Amino acid sequence: MEFYTTVDDELYEELGELVGQKVVYFELWEDSLADELEADGESSEVSEEDTSFDLDLYLDDGIYFQLYSAAFFPNLESEPWQAQENVHKALRELMKNELVLSEVAVDEDDGLVLVFSQKNKPVLYCSVGGWLLEEWDELPE
Repeated sequence: MEFYTTVDDELYEELGELVGQKVVYFELWEDSLADELEADGESSEVSEEDTSFDLDLYLDDGIYFQLYSAAFFPNLESEPWQAQENVHKALRELMKNELVLSEVAVDEDDGLVLVFSQKNKPVLYCSVGGWLLEEWDELPE
């Protein structure tokens, strides 16, 4: 299991194979990796706790992402969503209709950006600080 923070050409191709997959489940984590680092005395001056979240995101082909420091944007010009409760509610609402991973993109720092769509229209952009890719057999209860 490898922890990724940037996307190279090989990884971009691998992630591109996930495009078109439906999101079937997500789970926001109560505590984030950033919170743990702050507790260990590595606090930054600018807190991202209100806009940056850790979560598991399950796709219907048996792959899931463990996303760290993920920020969610409803469009490219908007501010990121804030507060865990609001993010949970917004993701739950989006999942009521089919939410599909429609694009894997890379930002100017080679960071991962996941684009999710409904009916072929982008509805959510997720900028990711770090991630793991895992396989799942059963969804959590």
